[in-house]
Amino acid sequence: MDKRNEQSVFARYRKIILAVILFMVVDSLVIGINFYNTYKADESALSINLSGRQGTLSQRITTVLLLMQRSLDANDESSLVGNLQDSDLTVNIFNLPPSVVRNLKELDQTVTLFDTTLKGFSDGGIVTGGDGKPTLLTQVETAVSRQLVADTSEIWTKYFELLKPLLGEERNFSVAELKEAVSYAQNNNLEIQRLMNDLTTDLETVANKRASTLRIVLVIGIIVAFINFCYTVIITLRDLMSGDKKLAESRNENAEILATVHEGLFLLNKDKKLGTQFSESLPRMLHMDIVPGMDFMPILKNMVSSEVYESAVDYVELLLGERVKESLVASLNPLTNIPVSMLDKFGNTQSRYLSFFFNRALVDDKISHVLVTVQDVTDRVQLQKQVEQAKSMSKAEVETLLRLAGNDFTSLQQFIDNTSQALGQINEKLSESHDDTRALLHTLNYVLRLVHGIKGEAAALGIEALEGYAHACEQEMVAMRESGQELTSDSIVRVAVLLEGFYERYSSLANIASRLGSVLGTGALNRPDAAAAPIVHPMVEHVTHLAQRIATDHGKEVEISCHFDKLSGLPDHIVRELQSISIQLVRNALVHGIETPTERLTRNKPRTGSLSLWCEYLGSGLYEFTVRDDGRGIVPEHLRANFVKNGRLTPEKAAAMSDKEIAGLIFKPGISTADKANIDAGHGVGLDVVLEKVDTMQGGRLSVKSRPDSFTEFRIQFSAA
Repeated sequence: MDKRNEQSVFARYRKIILAVILFMVVDSLVIGINFYNTYKADESALSINLSGRQGTLSQRITTVLLLMQRSLDANDESSLVGNLQDSDLTVNIFNLPPSVVRNLKELDQTVTLFDTTLKGFSDGGIVTGGDGKPTLLTQVETAVSRQLVADTSEIWTKYFELLKPLLGEERNFSVAELKEAVSYAQNNNLEIQRLMNDLTTDLETVANKRASTLRIVLVIGIIVAFINFCYTVIITLRDLMSGDKKLAESRNENAEILATVHEGLFLLNKDKKLGTQFSESLPRMLHMDIVPGMDFMPILKNMVSSEVYESAVDYVELLLGERVKESLVASLNPLTNIPVSMLDKFGNTQSRYLSFFFNRALVDDKISHVLVTVQDVTDRVQLQKQVEQAKSMSKAEVETLLRLAGNDFTSLQQFIDNTSQALGQINEKLSESHDDTRALLHTLNYVLRLVHGIKGEAAALGIEALEGYAHACEQEMVAMRESGQELTSDSIVRVAVLLEGFYERYSSLANIASRLGSVLGTGALNRPDAAAAPIVHPMVEHVTHLAQRIATDHGKEVEISCHFDKLSGLPDHIVRELQSISIQLVRNALVHGIETPTERLTRNKPRTGSLSLWCEYLGSGLYEFTVRDDGRGIVPEHLRANFVKNGRLTPEKAAAMSDKEIAGLIFKPGISTADKANIDAGHGVGLDVVLEKVDTMQGGRLSVKSRPDSFTEFRIQFSAA
C-alpha cells in the first residue's frame, strides 16, 4: 500500500515537475541567448563610443598642435632656441611657456589614447575606456570596419612618426618638425574623422542587427513561457486544497520568524498605521509598547529631529504613491543611521542610531503595504567614527613621512621643537589661577596667539592635519571670546579639553620624527646633493608654498620675491621669530591686501599681484625685515566704516579718532576686517601675534607704510645681539 501511495504521489506531481523542467530549459536557453546578445551589445556600445571618441581625439590633437604653434610664434624665438641643428631651430623645453608645456602633456595623453584605441580596433586588446578605466576592446568584425580601420592606420602611421619628437619625457623637436606635424594634421584630420564616423555607422548597423535578434528571442521566450505558465496553472488548480493547508502552515512559520528575528519588522498601510503583525524585537528596539493600528508618524516624530521628520514624511508619501518607482527613491531614504533619543527603564535619555528600511508590498501590482525593517546600527556607527578618527590621526604621520622624503627634516624638527615649547607655555598659562574675567580673557588671547602661530608654521610646512586641527581649536576659542557671555573657569577647562586632541596629534608627529631621525640620522636626511642647485634658505620654500596655497584658495594670483641672504648670519631664535612673523604678514597681504585679478584689472594694475620679502643689514648690529605688497593698501576710512558696521566702535568714537589711531586698531586682539572667517583670516589674531613678537625682540620696532590702491609695507627693525 505504501508503494501505491508513493506511485500516486509521483503521478500526481509528474506533470508539474515536467512543466517546471520545461520552463527551466526554455528559460535557460532564452537567458543564455540573451546573455550572449547582451554581452555582444555591451561590446558594440563600447566600440561605438570609442570610435566616436577617436574623431574627437583627432580633432583635439590638431587643436593642441595649432595652439602650440601659436604660442611659440607669439613668444620671442630667441628665448626658445636651445641650439642649431641642420639649420632648424630646436626648441628648448626648459624655456617653453607654461601653456606650451601643458599642451605637450595633453598631446602625450591624447596621442597615446588614440594610438592604443586604434590598435584595439585592429587587433583587439586592453584600452582606456570613456570612464578612464582599462577595458577590453574587441577586434572589429565586418569587412567594412576592418577596411576603415586599415585606412585610418595607414594615415596614422605617418602621422604618429611626425608626432614622436613631441612626445615623451625627453622632448627634442625643432620648429620645423612642429610645423610639419601641424601641416599633416590639417591635411588629414577631416579624413580621419570621416573614417571614424563611417566606422561608427558600421558598428551601429551591427548593433542594430543584434538588437533585432534579441527582440525575436525575447518574443519567442515569452510565448513559450506563457504557454508553460498556463499549463502549470491548469494542472495546479487541482491542488488548491493542499495549498490552503500549506498556507496555514506558512502562517505559523511566519509567526515563529517574527518571534525570533533581531530586527524590528512591521507593515505600514496607506494610512501610515502599523499592521497586525510585527516582530517581538520591535517594542524593545523602539523602547515603547506597540499596539496594532498605531500611527507610525507620531512615533517617529518623538524620536528624530524636525528636519529628519519632515524629510521622512515626504519619503513615506513617495513610497505609498503609485507614480514613483521604488528603485528611484531608495537612495533618498532619510532614515538611515539617524541619531535618536530614547528613555530607558530608569528614565534616563539614551542616544542610539537606528536605520529604517522600506520595501513596497504589492498585491495585483498595487501597493498594499510597506514593509519596514528597523535595525539598531549604534555599534556600526560608533565603529565607523572610530575608524575615521584613526584615519585622521594617521594623516599627520603620512604628512610627516612626505616631509622627511622631501629632505626638509631640519625644518620639521624645528617645527616640532617650536610646537613643544608653545604647548608647554600654554599648559603653564592654563595652570595659573584666574581671579577675574579680565585674567581669563588675557589667558584666552594668549593661548589663541600661540595656537595661531602653530597653525601658521604648520601651513607653511604643509602639515595639514595640525593646521586643520589648530584652525578648529582657534574657531571655538574665538567663538567663546565673541559670544558675549562672561568667561568662567569652566571656559579654561573647555580650552584644556579642546587642546587634548592637539597634544595627541603633536605627540604622534614628534614620535615618528624621533624614530626616523634615530634610524636614518638627521645628517643623512638633510645631506645636500653635490650635483643639486645652490642651497636656498628654507624660509623661501615655506613662504612661497604658503603664499601660493592662500592665493589659490582665494582666487588670486601672486608673484613672490624673497631675499633672505642676510638671515644666514642671524641666531636661530631670531630666524624662527621672523619666519612666524612672515607667515602672519603673508596671510594678511594675500587675504586683505592683494586684490583678485578682476579687481586689479579694473584698477589698471597687472592681474598678478606682487609680494616681496627681504632682510637687510643696516649697520651697528641692526637689521630690517620688510614685507611689501602692491594691493589695496590701508584705507582709514574703510577701516572706520568696517569697525562701526561690526560694532567695534560707535559712530561718534570712530569719527573722533585720527586716521593713525584707526589704523593702529588692526593690531588689537579680536580685530579683523575680513567679511567672514576662514582658515586664513577672520579671527583677529594674526597682526596681534606680529606685534607681540616684535615687542619681544631686542630693539624690536614695527613701522607701517601704506598708500591706498598702491601698496602696504611692514618694516621690522631689530638687533641681532
